[in-house]
Amino acid sequence: MELLRSLINSANDILWGAPMLAMMLVSGAYFSVRTGFFQLRRAGTWLKSTIFSRGNSSSGGSITPFQAMSSALAATLGTGNIAGVATALSTGGAGAVFWMWISAVLGMMTGYAENLLGCLYRRRKPDGSWQGGAMWYIRGGLSEKRVTKPLAKPLAAVFAGACVLSSFGMGNIVQMNCAAQSIQAGFGIPGVVTAVVLALVTGAVFFTGREKNGAQRTAAVTAKIVPVMSALYIAAAVYILAVNITRLPDVMGLIFRSAFGLEAAAGGVSGYMVKQAVSMGFRRGVFSNEAGLGSSVAAHASMSETEPCVHGMWSIFEVFFDTIVMCSMTAFVLLASPCREIPMQEAFNNVSAQPQYFRLTECDSLVTSGAPLLTVGSGKTAQMRTVYGEEFTVLISESGVTCSNIMKLTGIPHSTPHGTQWEATLEEVTGAELMTIAFSSVFGNAAGMLLSAAVALFAFTTVIGWGSFGAQAAEYLAGERAVIPFRVVYTLLAALGGVIDMSSAWGIADMFNGMMAAVNLPVVLALSGTVIRRTREFTQKKRAEKPRSLDG
Repeated sequence: MELLRSLINSANDILWGAPMLAMMLVSGAYFSVRTGFFQLRRAGTWLKSTIFSRGNSSSGGSITPFQAMSSALAATLGTGNIAGVATALSTGGAGAVFWMWISAVLGMMTGYAENLLGCLYRRRKPDGSWQGGAMWYIRGGLSEKRVTKPLAKPLAAVFAGACVLSSFGMGNIVQMNCAAQSIQAGFGIPGVVTAVVLALVTGAVFFTGREKNGAQRTAAVTAKIVPVMSALYIAAAVYILAVNITRLPDVMGLIFRSAFGLEAAAGGVSGYMVKQAVSMGFRRGVFSNEAGLGSSVAAHASMSETEPCVHGMWSIFEVFFDTIVMCSMTAFVLLASPCREIPMQEAFNNVSAQPQYFRLTECDSLVTSGAPLLTVGSGKTAQMRTVYGEEFTVLISESGVTCSNIMKLTGIPHSTPHGTQWEATLEEVTGAELMTIAFSSVFGNAAGMLLSAAVALFAFTTVIGWGSFGAQAAEYLAGERAVIPFRVVYTLLAALGGVIDMSSAWGIADMFNGMMAAVNLPVVLALSGTVIRRTREFTQKKRAEKPRSLDG
């Protein structure tokens, strides 16, 4: 496992190093500049053309725009919005939130370009349904140019293969892992039980009905679930923020100071923390909204809408809602909620098999680099082992320690001639477990169960959404005969997701994301001329449709 983790980390250092971050910045900035910052200056246009549009009908073999959006959001509104943001704060500090925002603003136009191209190059199947995905514009778009034509089919196949692998990792294992961990923390149900139950439900969605790749069936299910779960989560987060409204100015200041290295960090230098903030902000931002990966194109391929630019504008709204709204809610809750857990010394004085959560302060950070044996009271000795690979970040705000600084101490009893001794495992709390503690600070013990159920629901919708994406990629690679085997393997992996190590799962997800982006982004840039031309034509058409004034 250590060797595997080392190899995954090495791959991620390459895939998510400076070249990838630069490419993401360049692609988003390029489309933003060339379209006159369409996502900002034309906000009214894309809002009216998407979520506030009256046109929401479907025809044979297609789904409504709202269903397509729900399917895309089902795949993106997963544990990345909860566990992913918590992980970003723990590793990259509060500044990671700012860089998530930057990735979202730029990613809006990257997603716009992807889905515009996806509409242009999708295909009608004999049964009248649509077949699409980023692999089709990679193949079709590059084939139109003499220089890139030899690369068209190989790159499309590489992307489709990476999409299948990413659906197994980011869309499946990571989601089930977080769901199982959260349900166990909230209800005490073993993770393997949760994973098996959710896998059975996932299989029921996949293996019922006559549709081949499941896009329409997935859209019908997610259109009912996504709006409800999003509204409930937002309502709970807004209530927590209202309770802690006096802390919000300090939270905003902390985010901006940390983003540019102006906030002192215990155990590290500001330059290192800025690097971590940028890296984790972009990683978790892309993990959440998936702009640049090309994954959402598969969800939009079956949409009844025929205007390519409107396809792209739905993607702008999805990135906005996913990252600017949902991820920010999670970040603000974690940074604004005061930590009411016990002090560190009290936890060490009462080591037991029951996990104890304690707040970590700046002066406590030296514990992890001290002697391995600590006297914790009543003659007991706790052997402390740090189980995480990198130095954690201690976030100290002017108003005190918040729920972004929580450690968990779990005792393992050993019988000796002198009585019971405890080996204490010290862990940094991240992910959904950290968010549960934050929610409990306002809603009490019931918050753990409510949030656990919410995480499981978010994870389930992501699993079925990505199952549809992966099925379409598998169908591209090997035809319709590959769909059933893909579903079988996908469902089995969902059942295994509850017992896989969390850190490895996140690393695998990052690696597959990087593979997709490494293929997709250069192609989208190569086809940028088509995107710019179509956008200008659409904008000119809209201007011509405006009624003239009485004087004109």
